[in-house]
Amino acid sequence: MAESTHVIKPRPPVRAFVTAAVAALVGAVLLVVSLTQDWHVALTILGGLVLLGGVVLTVVAFLSIDRLAVRLTLDDAGYRLVGPSVDHAGDWADVTKVTQSQEGSHVTIYHGAIRRTHLLFPGGDRQQIDDVLTDIRQRLQAANG
Repeated sequence: MAESTHVIKPRPPVRAFVTAAVAALVGAVLLVVSLTQDWHVALTILGGLVLLGGVVLTVVAFLSIDRLAVRLTLDDAGYRLVGPSVDHAGDWADVTKVTQSQEGSHVTIYHGAIRRTHLLFPGGDRQQIDDVLTDIRQRLQAANG
């Protein structure tokens, strides 16, 4: 079987996007109104700063989604899980079982009684979870013949 890579991304930071949208809107309105009504320059600067803060927060929120993603690479010999502060690998020959939580968003790969690898799918993307489980099961079956 060819090597496959599954990218598990975190949920979008909805609160950050809402906060950024509100800040950008308030900043834009304050900036436009202060310029058209000849308000004090401090209000114009404040509007520009709030607008800029909203834009920066939007960019940071998008970057966090990509930087917090975890890559699960599966090949004939085993798997490798790489993400922020994690670099974990295992061989199919050492895997004793694979389980899925009742709600389906947590997959555990067991290596005997003690060692475990946890795959968390925070978005609960059923299609991605099913694809990963199918891929793992096929590789386990091929490894155990």
